[in-house]
Amino acid sequence: MTSGTWSGPCPRLASQHAKGVLTMRVLRDHLTHRGLALACLLVLTSTPAAAQAEEAFPPATPESVGLSAEALGALADEVQRYIDRDMAVGAELLVIKDDRTVLHEAFGWRDREAEIPMERDTLFNVRSMTKPVTGAAAQVLIDDGLLALDDPVSDYLPGFDNEAADEITVEQLLTHTSGLPLTTVQATDQYASLEAMANAAGEGGPEFEPGSKFWYSDTGADTLGAVVEQASDMPLADFVGERLLDPLGMDDSYYPGDPDDPRLDRTASLYVGQAGEWTRFWGPEAEPFYPYAWGSQSLYASPRDYARFLTMWLDEGRAGEHEILSPEAVKRTLTPLTTMGSLGSDAPYPTQFPDLHVYHGQMALMHVHGEPVDGAPPEDAVPEIVGYSGSDGTIAWAWPERDLIILYFTQSRGGSSPIRLEAEIGRLLLEPSTGPTLEIPVAYGDFLGTYTADFGSFRNEPFEIIWRDDQLALDIPSQFIFPLDRVADEERWALRGAPGAELDFVRDEAGAVSGLRIHQGGSSYDVPKGAPEPEVEAALGLEDVEPYLGWFREDASGREVEVLLQQGQLALRIPETPEPLALFPPADDGRWRVRMSPAVAIEFVEEGEEVVAYVARGPGGESTFRRFDPDEPAARE
Repeated sequence: MTSGTWSGPCPRLASQHAKGVLTMRVLRDHLTHRGLALACLLVLTSTPAAAQAEEAFPPATPESVGLSAEALGALADEVQRYIDRDMAVGAELLVIKDDRTVLHEAFGWRDREAEIPMERDTLFNVRSMTKPVTGAAAQVLIDDGLLALDDPVSDYLPGFDNEAADEITVEQLLTHTSGLPLTTVQATDQYASLEAMANAAGEGGPEFEPGSKFWYSDTGADTLGAVVEQASDMPLADFVGERLLDPLGMDDSYYPGDPDDPRLDRTASLYVGQAGEWTRFWGPEAEPFYPYAWGSQSLYASPRDYARFLTMWLDEGRAGEHEILSPEAVKRTLTPLTTMGSLGSDAPYPTQFPDLHVYHGQMALMHVHGEPVDGAPPEDAVPEIVGYSGSDGTIAWAWPERDLIILYFTQSRGGSSPIRLEAEIGRLLLEPSTGPTLEIPVAYGDFLGTYTADFGSFRNEPFEIIWRDDQLALDIPSQFIFPLDRVADEERWALRGAPGAELDFVRDEAGAVSGLRIHQGGSSYDVPKGAPEPEVEAALGLEDVEPYLGWFREDASGREVEVLLQQGQLALRIPETPEPLALFPPADDGRWRVRMSPAVAIEFVEEGEEVVAYVARGPGGESTFRRFDPDEPAARE
């Protein structure tokens, strides 16, 4: 054990427990690199699981692989800031360079309610990061000659043997061009098997002509998983385990199903919401969130395990001496094909890496230089970054030319910190500033500080004007840090990265800055200067909400939702959520907002003194739910 094996700062130690947030401090300011190396290694060797996992990516000093320990420390500090501001419940950060671990830290809570701290090598529900694994399984079968890209899905699933769906191919499933919808599932136990789920999707048919455009689709990935089952004659979990997880040494990766799996004890509980508003909706003590392996989601893995999966792609399909995928399969997968759209939309997939555009290949995301042409990448485009992300807050990046892998995992669905971290990685590691940091101009000093937004989806949320990289910036915790570019004068600024959005500073009679005024989409919003006031909500009684209670059915899908009173809050019980979704009391516009997603507003419709329906409005449009009586036989026909 020598000073040359430093693995970066040790996991952050609890120094204070206040307001439900685990606050950490670092020992790096008090220990030399040599002493810290010894301390970190002692931690590693005292934990059998961590010690075993360390074998794949042994520790090294940052400087020995061309990185800065100071920059890595600053990156870890930024993640700690996310925890301190309650932008995520817990997190784990892993940086690997040249197959060496140079940073591995845990932050915050694995389970906040049980007061279990996050630990290194915690297992997370990686959600959509399951899709590349399913895609790799399909590529294995193609290598084996048991599957082909141009195979019709109907060759494997009878539900696709109809006029609408019989032209959908395996390649279209792999590239999200099948025309199948984002999802057809209203509850995780809706179907008895993955095969039944996929056949139902085929019977429903595509929403547009297969092959005509990109449309991100969980349904397509689940269908691909069912095809893998049919082509391999094995359950998806078994095939993936035998041909991918086991050869890669991914012992900390599993699909749900076994309530006695000892790995559940190291699995993070799941939360949904946004900064300052997190609701625990699943824990490892509960029934499995998924009853069987899905193609689109359901895999649980540690950051280090998923790094093994990424390494396979960087090593042209190999794991040590074993070839898992052919070089041809790797090339197929890592060839950018179409511009990547955001979930359920044609909008470009967001990225904070500057000057890069995101493309999709065969179940892989790639960041590429060069403007797209008709949705396609430039000719001979080479991906600078390969990776994927999951909706619970997991994300993985790999830079093939740099031999750099960074994984940032949270269990906080709805948070923005994974994408926010991209800007920090770029600023600190990829293109670090070498120039001097200028002092804040005196004229801007009064601009700095906290402002409180309370409009639209922002509910009593702090906006901060900061000085960053020699310029003013607006930090919105639930979104991003937006550098400010001066428009006409020193008090009018454009938000870089938010087209059409501008702000100016409002001054009081004495000339002091008293607020912001944000302009976007033809509307203006005042954001007064000052920190948010603590919210104290009075519990609602039956008399306050009785007219709203009861059952409602969606016009479009027939989905049934119960409106109920729970712990002094009006809430929605909907099929796809294990727990009711609490609502914020109505704002001035009379609309209630969903706590897990304040951008979704609920407006009740009254006829006379009776509530007959409600309309749900959100970024994806609106939907009407009409009241019905479940006790009447006609209501269920």
